[in-house]
Amino acid sequence: MIRLTQYEFVKIITRKSVYLALAGLIVLLALYACFGHPGPLNGTSYYKPYEGAITEEKVQTARDQMQTEGYSDEKNQTRYGVFYEISMFSPESTKNFTRYDDSGNAMERTVTVSEIHYNKPWGYLLEYIDQFGVLFMMIIILLGLAPVFAEEYARGTAALLRSSKRGRSQVVSAKLMASMLYVVLCVILFTGINLLIYWLRFGNLAGADTPLQSVGMYFQGFYYDFSPYHLSALQYYGVQLVTHLAGSLVFACVVLCISALCSTSFVAMVINVAIVGVPYLAFDVLNFNPGWAKWIEEFSFSTMMRVTRLFQTPASYSVFGLELSYLNLYMIFMAVVTISVVFGMYRTFRTREVFS
Repeated sequence: MIRLTQYEFVKIITRKSVYLALAGLIVLLALYACFGHPGPLNGTSYYKPYEGAITEEKVQTARDQMQTEGYSDEKNQTRYGVFYEISMFSPESTKNFTRYDDSGNAMERTVTVSEIHYNKPWGYLLEYIDQFGVLFMMIIILLGLAPVFAEEYARGTAALLRSSKRGRSQVVSAKLMASMLYVVLCVILFTGINLLIYWLRFGNLAGADTPLQSVGMYFQGFYYDFSPYHLSALQYYGVQLVTHLAGSLVFACVVLCISALCSTSFVAMVINVAIVGVPYLAFDVLNFNPGWAKWIEEFSFSTMMRVTRLFQTPASYSVFGLELSYLNLYMIFMAVVTISVVFGMYRTFRTREVFS
């Protein structure tokens, strides 16, 4: 079984399209990390005099500095950010500021942060999975796994495999395990390179023990200030990575199931792009958000790969009289989908006789 899995894994990683995509995506990641965020990145010296609990004196200083210095010069962005955060996370602001969910209901702040911390490296690290991570993994999974079963149909070897001693079960298991290993290695590769790049650019990964709610993504966008989870930046980074990996594995199972249903790699690719790529493009890239499609966005495959929405705000759903958090309900939904598509993949490959 191990040798069979190794053989299937080698078949996946030796595809020219996979090599070219990996090389191109790594270059794109490096270029964006180096040139997408110009200006000084290490701002520890700006934050050091103000770190800690936010006092009335710090708030007054922040207001005065924001009025006099402004935000026009790129060099002032980090310095301006210090005073912006003091103003935003002051006890007065956190008490009076209200955010509304998609239904127009006021959200409750369950974790309050009234401190200022330097944790900019972690904002950039979290940003990667929120955008490029999900896009990169979609591309690399589609290219690597869409042909896994469809290729056997196109070459006429599927019937041969099923007639062999291990063809109806162990071959499918080997393909599944090889595909999962491929996904794990790709997630580790992309995340590792991103981590290395920003560690080199900042010269540090300061702020790992600061609250998640105080981590700013996209420079000054505090996506997690209403998050109900008591996590540090480092802890959430680990949670984000594991959730992203789990979402990538679920997507891989869906791609394999579609591949088992299709007679050519091209058809499998088109169907998978439609299932996962279209919702991602519509909701995450084009910000398409009509009310009737809300449930598609909330329970799409890309949501789990992107991670942010699952931990961003407190939300719950009533299911058969039980109150379930959005995260728990989503995980149950994904577990049901995964079991269904894996079962469908085994059944399809074992029983399909006619290919068109």
